[in-house]
Amino acid sequence: MSEPTSNALIDWSSFRPYLKLVAQNWWLFILLAATGYVIGNLITKRQLDIHNATSEILLESQETFNYQAQMLGSLGAKSLNSNVPNQQRILQSYDLIGRAVDAMNIPVDYFFVGRLRTTQVGGFSQYAVNVDPELCHPSILGVPIDLTLVDGEQYQLEFEAPNGQVVRETHRFGERLDGPYLALTLELRQPNGRRYTEEELSDMRAQHLRIQIYNRNQRINQFRKSLSISQVDRTSILKLEATSTLDSRPAAFLDTLSRIYIAYTQEARLEASNRTEDFINRQLEELTTIMDSLEQQVDAFKADKDILDLSREETEFFNTLIEMESQLRSLDLRLEGMGSLREYLASGTGEFGLPPTTYLFEEDPLLVEQVNQLFALRTERASALIDVTENSYQVRRLDSALRSTRTMIARYIQDTEAALRAHYADLQGQISTLEQQLQNLPATQRDILSMERKMQVNEGLYIFLLESKASTIISRAGIAPEATIIEAARYGRIIGPNKQRTILTAAGIGFLFALLIASIRMLFFERIQTVVELRESTRLPVIGGIPHYESIDEEPLAILQDSRSPVTESFRSLRANLQYLLTRTDSKTLLISSLHPSEGKTFTSSNLASVLAKAGKRVVLVDFDMHKPKVHKNMRLTNKQGLSTVLIGRAEINEVLQDGPVENLKVCTAGPVPPNASELVLGDHLAEVFSTLRSNFDYVLLDTPPILLISDALILMQHVDASFLVTNTERSSKRSIQHLESILHQNDLTASFILNNIRMNRWQRVYSKYAYKYGYGYGYGYGYGYGYGYGGAAYGDSEE
Repeated sequence: MSEPTSNALIDWSSFRPYLKLVAQNWWLFILLAATGYVIGNLITKRQLDIHNATSEILLESQETFNYQAQMLGSLGAKSLNSNVPNQQRILQSYDLIGRAVDAMNIPVDYFFVGRLRTTQVGGFSQYAVNVDPELCHPSILGVPIDLTLVDGEQYQLEFEAPNGQVVRETHRFGERLDGPYLALTLELRQPNGRRYTEEELSDMRAQHLRIQIYNRNQRINQFRKSLSISQVDRTSILKLEATSTLDSRPAAFLDTLSRIYIAYTQEARLEASNRTEDFINRQLEELTTIMDSLEQQVDAFKADKDILDLSREETEFFNTLIEMESQLRSLDLRLEGMGSLREYLASGTGEFGLPPTTYLFEEDPLLVEQVNQLFALRTERASALIDVTENSYQVRRLDSALRSTRTMIARYIQDTEAALRAHYADLQGQISTLEQQLQNLPATQRDILSMERKMQVNEGLYIFLLESKASTIISRAGIAPEATIIEAARYGRIIGPNKQRTILTAAGIGFLFALLIASIRMLFFERIQTVVELRESTRLPVIGGIPHYESIDEEPLAILQDSRSPVTESFRSLRANLQYLLTRTDSKTLLISSLHPSEGKTFTSSNLASVLAKAGKRVVLVDFDMHKPKVHKNMRLTNKQGLSTVLIGRAEINEVLQDGPVENLKVCTAGPVPPNASELVLGDHLAEVFSTLRSNFDYVLLDTPPILLISDALILMQHVDASFLVTNTERSSKRSIQHLESILHQNDLTASFILNNIRMNRWQRVYSKYAYKYGYGYGYGYGYGYGYGYGGAAYGDSEE
């Protein structure tokens, strides 16, 4: 039978499997989704709330003086605002957060555990826990440790050991625990110096307390994960946000981190200033010693000797000599600074520190620029190590640039030192010439002049160093942090967990799990429920369907119980459809079978034979299921003799026919069950039986065994005019239909399907009652039948 084509834009039949999936499994979707919803609620009850706090820091504070910026610029210090990403990395660096963790000192988390909800608190009012995380077993860190009060002197700890066993230990308050798992001391705080009462101790024993211990590294990693830093658009403001399951902890952490970071921004500048001052102090100490010695020598010499006045020419020579020796002393100072810088480069220390004498080289801008470049590269390398390892390409590239810059500075220092020494030697030569011109002075005058000349040279250098020291001290006093807290850390709100999302996710997982189960049921255990589904599953004709009949075992002849019931109407529809299917006038022999047992073939054949007989047709129903006969039971007839008696030649077919419950209906029961029923079907008497029945009846209906178990039906199909296969909705599946089709195809046979046991939905049942009340029958997808009552007679009471 070919299906009619549809020109509709939407083929609603394609949605039928999905609608069926929902209709058959709606309870499963609701059950598992509700179960997921309940589980999600329980999970959220056990989850700790996540709190947040925020703070804002302004980079490059303007709280400084102009000369500070100039001097620090000459020292090579960089502006924070010029490298905001680096400052973000520094704030999230392991070392800086480690300083904050050390300052906060929070190795223990405290919890109150309820039946459904666990709450984190800042500490226990009744207990003081002193723990050394570094001495605890690593496997215990972060593991929940339950604390229970035993009495006023003892407490119990319970936790899971590394081997999976639960450890319960009882200790005395104030007793130091030193292994194998824990290193802590637990003190019982006495209320106002008195002892707890029994009632108070009983309440404390009822409390479920829990602690978790973390070492320094774990705390640092926790805070690094919880910290997020972002830059406010078009500003040099950094917004810091931290989260924690304890409401007060994020604000405390941000306050501590902000203070440490601000102090950190001063460290490099203060270090450069301190190193410079230390260098100046060492030079001043040396000059003071020299000047004190020279002053004592001059005073003593003047007291013992007579000093003559110098001539004008000699005085000029003397002043020139003093000026040259001052230059010579300045060159000594520069050479000493160059040597200090060379040692600084060679040592490779001070990733953030500045060379101690850089301020002395202001007259050499090229050297200052190279030193600033070296400092910038070191700063960039330190920032890069926050995110990558030393073996990364970025760090190796910076190391190469650092080596190149050091080499360049070293060569420049070498060349500069050579030039300074040449200048130094030239000055020494000029000084020697002037000293020879002053040889004409008496020895006493020459000695006093030499001492005074040295004193003036050292006095000039001393004044220069004092001025430099004063500038250094003033600049250090004016150094302000390059960052300012413009918004102190403040508590924000509860930002997690997203309980609604958790609940919906759990409900969604339950729904998806239900969908998975429903899909598996549909793919592997789906049953064909309607005639439409059966037509879509097979290429063979489907002539109708029979609705579910409750009293099939008690009253198998449904058409005799209620002439206007849906079951009766379905058989009338089958009778009408047979007229279109059996187009030949001589088509009288019909075979009814099934694939599996208990699919309703005998019920169908008995009722179909009865409804044909009620239409005035001469009908005979032959029970060919000689293996497990049942027709005689449905018709309430004896089975002492029947088809088996005829096939073995002990009786004629007309002798074994019995009257059925309906006029015009004859029944040939199976007779006694023979040991060779299948061989009897192949016997010679079969053709004679068919010939006799066809000549005496309008319709010959054969009730045969199931095809899957016995091949009798396949043999008989070759002798009949039409074959009908009954399939039950409780057993029928696409696989069984396909298997049945393959069997027919292999034997070059054909048949039509009848779907039995169709269950009506609520609306169909309501309409069925309405139709019954007003005398209409409706086949529910299996055909239509019409009946009208006239003159008070019930439809179906008379012969149709």
